[in-house]
Amino acid sequence: MDAADTGDRATPSRGAVGVGYCTRAGRLPPVLPRGYDLHPIDPYLHTEISTFRICLVAAEPGELTSLLGEAVSLLGEDCIFIACADEMPDAETQMALLEAGADDVVSACDSATMAIALKRAEKAIARAERANHRCRETANERDILQSAIDNLPSPIFFKDRDGIYRGCNKAFERFIRLPADKVRGSSVYDVAPQELAQVYEAADEKLMQAGGVQIYDAEVRFATGEYRHVTFHKAVTRDKTTGRVNGLAGAMLDITERKQLEERLKRAAERDDLTNAYNRRRFFELAGEIEARCRQDAIALSVLVVDVDHFKQINDHFGHACGDAALCHLVTILDAELAEPHIFARAGGEEFYCLLYDCDLRKAYRIAERVRKRVETAPVSFDGLDISLEISIGVADVGNGEKLSQAIIRADQSLYQAKDKGRNRVCTA
Repeated sequence: MDAADTGDRATPSRGAVGVGYCTRAGRLPPVLPRGYDLHPIDPYLHTEISTFRICLVAAEPGELTSLLGEAVSLLGEDCIFIACADEMPDAETQMALLEAGADDVVSACDSATMAIALKRAEKAIARAERANHRCRETANERDILQSAIDNLPSPIFFKDRDGIYRGCNKAFERFIRLPADKVRGSSVYDVAPQELAQVYEAADEKLMQAGGVQIYDAEVRFATGEYRHVTFHKAVTRDKTTGRVNGLAGAMLDITERKQLEERLKRAAERDDLTNAYNRRRFFELAGEIEARCRQDAIALSVLVVDVDHFKQINDHFGHACGDAALCHLVTILDAELAEPHIFARAGGEEFYCLLYDCDLRKAYRIAERVRKRVETAPVSFDGLDISLEISIGVADVGNGEKLSQAIIRADQSLYQAKDKGRNRVCTA
């Protein structure tokens, strides 16, 4: 590309739009409308080439395409290029010039067409500048938002409509043990075990189909391999123009400690602190549900009242710790012998209640006898000693029209008969 021969030129007018001019040596420049200054471009001498946003490219028809390529390479694609021919070329040539990089094609002899082309170029540049300004503002807002969420302790993430991660905060990076550039472009199947990924994917798709907000608890596996309980708070995002759902944003609140506390409170409300058997209150709650179901379906129920023989002597001779060990030993046996749907509970002290599902009196007696023999033949190991343990059991079936509490009273009376007859035995009501 050669410097243009411009001849005598007026001093550029203040406030005029600078227009670059690329041509071959010896070619006269076109006359521009008022408000525009023409600046011949010499790539070897010009120090402000990058400042031109509009460039006229003038040459013979056979040279225009190659000259356009040189100009685009020199000034970059952000510049508006106007191909300038001596005469307006035909449609096929115009199309070829547009393909080569021209944004417009004019005749150097048509001042009106030149003025229109320059005005179009100015408007296109203004639109591009506005778009660039909006992009810079958006990028700045995005950076501010990213900085804000990066300082939040809860993991936060964004997904598109296809469930692909598009962003996250530092807490999510720590949770997943991946940098943000590795998270972006991934799906849940890339960052979570398949069994959990299926749960997450189904929940995401349900939310994006329904719209709105979704809050639910789930178990997640941290990058360390540790499973923890979290509450997901998620909401759909929408395209501002169409209003259609285009993804979702979510946050994760770690509720593991709360879940553990709830479990401890639940256990404390339902279980005996020493033996971990159901407590008396929970026994009657469950028994009431079972009793109602059995009455409706005509299913037999029986109860056992179990008591440790000579328990006071165990405490007095070996200490209360040994007595505690004896009760825990008995619960272990009851747990093995009375699997669901049977239930049992520590009623208080060394006494236990058992509810036997689908058992008439004869079957209940056989089960009670089996438990008694198991206890008799399995001593308690304590402090290096094997200590014999014996129990007495009262058995009663729940009669038609009889309340469970009444059957327990009759079983308790049978327990006293067993005690009176020498202990270590089963008696029925």
